[in-house]
Amino acid sequence: MEKLTLMFFKKECMGCHACEVACKQEHELGIGPRLVRVVENAPDFFPIHCHHCANAPCKVSCPVEAISRNERGIVLIDKGLCIGCKACLEACPFGAMQYDNATETAVKCDLCIERLNHNEAPACSNACPTRCIFWGVAAKLNEKLEKPVLSG
Repeated sequence: MEKLTLMFFKKECMGCHACEVACKQEHELGIGPRLVRVVENAPDFFPIHCHHCANAPCKVSCPVEAISRNERGIVLIDKGLCIGCKACLEACPFGAMQYDNATETAVKCDLCIERLNHNEAPACSNACPTRCIFWGVAAKLNEKLEKPVLSG
């Protein structure tokens, strides 16, 4: 099965935070954790999100093997196994891992796996007014990323 991923084209991001709101609503998150967040450094905006790394440091650092990778390449947390030690938060090179005080577990982007299972786009991608968030098969998205570089 082909690996899925999520990509943000930073040049197109206008910092509206619609992706953050949509993600929080989709995952019913309260105050605190943000599975996608946009850091503002005007005039630039930097989306921070899980990259579902091939050799995910969060997975490696988990002492109870609560983090796994499914056949689609999506790195997932088993909340039933997570002990809330936060080792994965420290291991993530992108700062994408979050801690949910309400559940006392680590949380992260799951690419809206429930939506994907119903052939729907991840909530962040669906909500983006500038359409700067793409998701899909990693190899095809990489081609999309390379085309402007090669033609420009």
